[in-house]
Amino acid sequence: MQNYVDDPKVQKNRWWIITAVGMFTIMSTLDASIVNIALPVISQDMGLKMNVAEWIVSIYLIVICALLLMMGKLGDIFGKIRIFRIGTVLFTIGSLLAGFNHSFALLLGARVVQALGASMTMANNNGIITEVFPLRERGKALGLIGSFVSVGSIAGPGLGGLILGALPWGYIFWINLPLGIITMIVGQIVFPKDLPRVKTRIDWLGFSAFVVFILSLFLGIFIGQEVGSPNLAS
Repeated sequence: MQNYVDDPKVQKNRWWIITAVGMFTIMSTLDASIVNIALPVISQDMGLKMNVAEWIVSIYLIVICALLLMMGKLGDIFGKIRIFRIGTVLFTIGSLLAGFNHSFALLLGARVVQALGASMTMANNNGIITEVFPLRERGKALGLIGSFVSVGSIAGPGLGGLILGALPWGYIFWINLPLGIITMIVGQIVFPKDLPRVKTRIDWLGFSAFVVFILSLFLGIFIGQEVGSPNLAS
């Protein structure tokens, strides 16, 4: 079959598929906001200045922004479900590593791994839902994905405060582990095989230009914040 809409097995599992996609969507957006509440604790524990500790949040968002277009393209070439699955594994591994407070470099590296996985899932979650759900239910399904994004963003600060009140800061990352494992298990059961792949080429020049633009934009903002606008003006 050339599409999921005509596959009875896929249609029978479509709400389980959106559950698996939605769980990981909540995780990836939750991780963008939950760390903010923990920055003072992390900076004090590691002996970092706050402007340095802010990179724990910033590097996650920068890598996601830089890689989203590429991961969407890879989903078209190699299959959206395959890229989504790889992303869930990488994000879970990054969450495991980020919970260890051995060094600031390890934490930043783990955040990059998390962001790599998150970009792979974020770039393909809507595509999976669009292919799985019939036209009459597509708007509802995409609306649910949007709701999952909002839930993750809103729940981050409150959940982070609860965790920090009872546990070390590493658990704000380790909370992703059981959810990630459950998502992988559910996905392994309900996700169908990828549809036939699109034969297309990657625009490496365009991708490189976009990455340079994103990095330059964010680095300019952060350096400007650290140096101060009066010094930049002079």
